[in-house]
Amino acid sequence: MSDVYVIHSSEDGEATRIIVEFLSSHWTIWWDDTLVGDFSTVIQEKMSCTKFVVAVLSAHAIKKETVIDEMRLAKEAGVTLLPVMLDASSPPYPYGGLSRVSLAEWDETEAHADFQKIIRKISSVVPRRVPPSRPMEVLRTSLSLPAVFLSVSSHETQLVPLEAIKVLRVFGAPAVLVSAYDLWAKRRPKAAASELNAIREAGGVVIVDSGNYEASRRRSRNWTPQKFHEALQGIPHDWAYCFDVMRPSQSLKDAVTEVVDAVNRDSKATGSMVLPIVHTFREPAGYDSRQLPEVVKLVASELQPPLIAVAERELGRGLIERADTVRKIRRSLDNLPFYQPLHVLGTGNPWSIALLAAAGADSFDGLEWCRMAFDHQMHRLNHYQHFDFFTFQTELSESAVALKALESKDIGYTGKVAFHNLEYYRRYAKDLRDYAHTNRMEAFIMKIMGDGATNQISVALPGIFVR
Repeated sequence: MSDVYVIHSSEDGEATRIIVEFLSSHWTIWWDDTLVGDFSTVIQEKMSCTKFVVAVLSAHAIKKETVIDEMRLAKEAGVTLLPVMLDASSPPYPYGGLSRVSLAEWDETEAHADFQKIIRKISSVVPRRVPPSRPMEVLRTSLSLPAVFLSVSSHETQLVPLEAIKVLRVFGAPAVLVSAYDLWAKRRPKAAASELNAIREAGGVVIVDSGNYEASRRRSRNWTPQKFHEALQGIPHDWAYCFDVMRPSQSLKDAVTEVVDAVNRDSKATGSMVLPIVHTFREPAGYDSRQLPEVVKLVASELQPPLIAVAERELGRGLIERADTVRKIRRSLDNLPFYQPLHVLGTGNPWSIALLAAAGADSFDGLEWCRMAFDHQMHRLNHYQHFDFFTFQTELSESAVALKALESKDIGYTGKVAFHNLEYYRRYAKDLRDYAHTNRMEAFIMKIMGDGATNQISVALPGIFVR
């Protein structure tokens, strides 16, 4: 059963998609973009069990027999029908006497006064849904949300994988992501398993990534699901991400099936939970993220995983565009009867984490902690060599481990920087959770990014701070 059924013509598909996207944050929506099966049978079935019908009409739509037939079905079913006019045309006979809303001057934003009329009219008949709220932690784990995983990789970092794992173990990192590519049997350092076990015994959560990031950066064509399965056998872990489908189908149904099949295949290679990664297809101008929200929702609906992941680089070109895509994904997930945590792969920048968390993401992982030097006061990343100018911040640290590392003659420059960065993440993650669970994300972003950036976000993404 849907709260709202949306009628439209194919010529108005893009405008309807935007309307559906906004309405989906308040109600469960059905429209034939997701139709599977016999058209006439499905239409009658969905119309008979909806609570409200919105007919998106235009000069094209009012001439379509299918549109008029669907409006007739709504009338016969006794469902409230609201014509929404995209242009100066009038509803077809005999629906001219119905109360309607004109979007002829609509700017395609949810905040526009005319669009708000639609929301008020639907609300008078169907109460708005209250979306599931972000839980404090992932069920049956020690993982608190929002969470920041510290990643380990052999690609472009200042620490080799084993040394990075040791540093994370000494510091007591609560969440770690390691690459299967780096820990495949023929590459795995002897002490890696015992170090990862120590992290888990101390209460930390370890996720194994597919290794496709490292394989693609090294242009390795012989990294396969079989080798990924071999790596899983020797890596202590709580969860593993599936061997992801990097070039998914452009068909919605096929894209969902590809991810589900990958999870089911890889689950046979480990006794731990396998988590899905959803990618989107790439076009000459960049990644096309339009299908991503629906694919993520359908995969989550079928698998109900502790986390479902998307890659940050595929969400858009700039950070605001990426946040907008995350918000669309969250709105889509909010239609599920449970809260689905969303992980964003490759996000360790404090600004990115803050904004994407406000948009609806729940966990992140990044390599910045072993690539850059953090300015604790300004929340900015600097070149590794610039750590010299931030040692005073470590001296003021509350972390005994970071202080000891700074003073130790046995720990080199790289190690000192790493502990300095880890202390930043420790405090950052705590503040992020505190602000997120008290609905103060706007204040958190202002603290991290400043007043100017926060105002720009509010203008570009209206309503992002309202949950």
